[in-house]
Amino acid sequence: MRYLHRLIGLTGGGLLLCSAAMAADTPGQSAADNPAETPAGSPPDSLADSPPGPRWIEPDAGRLDLGLGWEFCGPRPSRLGPAPAPDLPTPTTPIDFEAGGISYLLDSEVIEATGGVNVARAGQRVEAYRARFDRINGDLATFGTTFLEYPGVRILGQDAQLNLASDTGRINDARYRFSGTTNLRGHADVAYVDNPQRSRYDNISYTSCPPGSNAWSLQAKELTLDQETGRGIARNARLRIRGVPVLYTPYLDFPIDDRRKSGFLVPSIGSSEKNGFELTTPYYWNIAPNMDATLSPRYMSRRGLMLGGEFRWLSRRDSGTVAAEFMPNDQLYDEGDTRGAFSINQQGRFFERWITNLDYSQVSDNEYLQDLGNTIDTTSNRRLLQSGSATYVGNGWSFLTRVEAYQTIDPGVAPEARPYGRLPQLLLTLSPRRFGPGLVGGAEVEYSHFDHNHRVYGERFAFSPNLSWPLRRSYGHLIPSVNLHLTEYALTDEAAGQPSDPGHAIPSFDIDGKLVFERQLDWLGQPALQTLEPRLYYLYTPYADQDDAPVFDSSELNFNFSNLFRSNRFTGRDRIGDANQITAALTSRTLLSSTGDELLRLSLGQIFYFADRRVQISGDTETSDRSPYTGELSARLSEQWAGRASFEWDPEKDEEQWQRRTLTLEYRHPNSGLLNLSYRADETAAEANRYEDTDLSFRLPFGARAEVVGRWLYSLRHDETMDAFAGVEFGECCWRVRVLGRKLKRQPDEDASSSVMVQFELAGLSTIGNPIGKFLEREIYGYQTD
Repeated sequence: MRYLHRLIGLTGGGLLLCSAAMAADTPGQSAADNPAETPAGSPPDSLADSPPGPRWIEPDAGRLDLGLGWEFCGPRPSRLGPAPAPDLPTPTTPIDFEAGGISYLLDSEVIEATGGVNVARAGQRVEAYRARFDRINGDLATFGTTFLEYPGVRILGQDAQLNLASDTGRINDARYRFSGTTNLRGHADVAYVDNPQRSRYDNISYTSCPPGSNAWSLQAKELTLDQETGRGIARNARLRIRGVPVLYTPYLDFPIDDRRKSGFLVPSIGSSEKNGFELTTPYYWNIAPNMDATLSPRYMSRRGLMLGGEFRWLSRRDSGTVAAEFMPNDQLYDEGDTRGAFSINQQGRFFERWITNLDYSQVSDNEYLQDLGNTIDTTSNRRLLQSGSATYVGNGWSFLTRVEAYQTIDPGVAPEARPYGRLPQLLLTLSPRRFGPGLVGGAEVEYSHFDHNHRVYGERFAFSPNLSWPLRRSYGHLIPSVNLHLTEYALTDEAAGQPSDPGHAIPSFDIDGKLVFERQLDWLGQPALQTLEPRLYYLYTPYADQDDAPVFDSSELNFNFSNLFRSNRFTGRDRIGDANQITAALTSRTLLSSTGDELLRLSLGQIFYFADRRVQISGDTETSDRSPYTGELSARLSEQWAGRASFEWDPEKDEEQWQRRTLTLEYRHPNSGLLNLSYRADETAAEANRYEDTDLSFRLPFGARAEVVGRWLYSLRHDETMDAFAGVEFGECCWRVRVLGRKLKRQPDEDASSSVMVQFELAGLSTIGNPIGKFLEREIYGYQTD
């Protein structure tokens, strides 16, 4: 028979015993004294004289991991914000005391239990074969193999001395396991519990590797793990890789979860042709739970010293990052000129309806990013955005205020070809609303001031109301629409003979009709649904002479299948294309009946013109009576393979009939393997902007511990490799080494720059090197850091 008691209160007053059975209540008498009630059990060697039996099963090391997964190694990914408060028991929390036999000594108020003792309270648990509990001072002594469990940590050892009133104690020959916000494990000669959140260890081994792996370990004379602060402190520590000592330090402070602490981070070391040997020694400043900063002095042997820093914040209303770099004396640039960079990014929501966004970047010179950008991640940006906006969201309407400018950092861009700034832009948007029997109407009202130092500039006012009558059914839709484009300008520095206040009022009408036909079919033994979707789109916009108006933000859209059904062939509001045309298109889809997944999609379309297109941004009037054919193909070839293609084909051209085309083949494997094969070409752009490229990128695992990654971007037009990198990554969940080399060309006629980077990561301890994983996520489509 098992004995279950509940104890409430450890000092003062009487002891409340809620008992399932009570053998005796006289001093010195226990339940074990009654032969009929003798508990069965097989105790450890230290209790070999206790009665044998099958009830007691001594816990082994597997008890530490029972019911706990190992989805990650070390701490979870870092976050900005306060850590959750630990769930600690209160002094009045009831204690459940269960055992095979219990003896209560009234004179000394001591409980002695044997035969599988289980003491539990508010997420804490103690398991042993035999235990002695002193009710007056709260001391609990266990004998033999003992299992302790607190929130986030488990310990298995021998002969524990605990105090349930102060939540302190010690246990010998301890194995431990952390879980929850961090996954850690190890062994110590002695483990001390200062409280449920703080533990200390003598002669310890420590690792974030999952059970069964000892790829690396930290061995120390003393170790303190504090879950409340999220830090670990080791003294006289030795780092071992596969059992081989590689590093000694008398003192080491490291994180054990995703919280942050001020201090020096692991230095970053690298080398490149442009900068020589590089050393970055970042210092992390944990200002507040929602605020931090990183100061990063960077030394380059060929250039000198750069000072950099980043500040982050997170509040209930907004979040953002401010970063800056400053180099007082660059020894390779114009005889030691001062160089620097600054950026700020912010997103916020205030008073429920105000949304703010700030994205501002600036560098000291055009070559800054090319010379001083990360050696593995040299940017190819030609301009930097400098924008800030605030939007008020009302009920069915919104109002946007924005200022926007650019810093052009490509010296090949002529001053007059640089983009306009909008200082400011005011935009009122009325969301679509229903009127009468199915009518839907909306409008946009915009005021913008466009600024430029080398071209005509000034103000633009635009009003664009629209009205439609959508008729939608399960078998298709018919949607007639009417739009009106009203635009007025107030210009400065206009060309001679041009008006300072041009304007236009241009109506537009379109009707969009589509039918959907369906049939059931068999797709490789699975039931599927095939559709046939013919679509006609008629557009009429009368011609209006707009040559007097400047081109502030308009450009011609690329011709592709998705743009066949747009009401204007230009972006922006400066050019409204004249049109009298009808688009004919056909789409067929094959869908898996059980899931609705798209297996195959084929689309083909063409525009038939009934009038010449006289409105142009540049070039002559277009007189052809039909557009090129354009289409898309998408297919899921198998569970791992998928393909996509798009094309533009003009049979009326004698040469270069294939205008734009893209072919992509993708492979995805559940073990994170991927392969991307692409071909892209454009023969319609200006000569300087035409391209024909092949692009190969891959991530190929080899076994469970290694993988290779790479990308090769090759220009068939220039017969040059524009970007190529390859790397190898090997390791396990708890450790990883990445080596990556890159060769990059910004322009076909420029010399390539080369760089090699190395990153070494011990999960739950430190990362040495540059963040190669982030670079791969950006450069290889579909790549995700494990």
